[in-house]
Amino acid sequence: MAVSIQKLRKRGQFLFVRAGARAGRPSVTIEARRRAEDGPIGVGFTASRKVGPAVVRNRARRRLREAARQLLALHGLAGVDYVLVARQSTPDADWAALLDDVGSALIRLRADLTSGAESRQRQRASQLSPRPAKPRKSD
Repeated sequence: MAVSIQKLRKRGQFLFVRAGARAGRPSVTIEARRRAEDGPIGVGFTASRKVGPAVVRNRARRRLREAARQLLALHGLAGVDYVLVARQSTPDADWAALLDDVGSALIRLRADLTSGAESRQRQRASQLSPRPAKPRKSD
């Protein structure tokens, strides 16, 4: 079964996914959110400066890109955007452990997205957001 995969390239696409479901593992965090329309799987990769200098961040993204290439066709859902976020252990993690982490996170997200847990998680997050400050009384 050939699944088409498109890259997320714009900041707005990454921010859209941030509001969805999230699964964290020791070497990767994966965020996922269903789009309004069905279509190809969207995937983006990011590594912050906490991961290391540019060479290390690039290595982490390359490793995540290859893991996604191998596993998204098996565990990804059409019409869903995924963002794979590198952690400090991503560049040096054992390859089998990295594949296991990515695979288990994708399986968890698939279950969350098909059961409707994403909307419950978003609703819970909105309930936990801080209330706006009350205006101060002037003397």
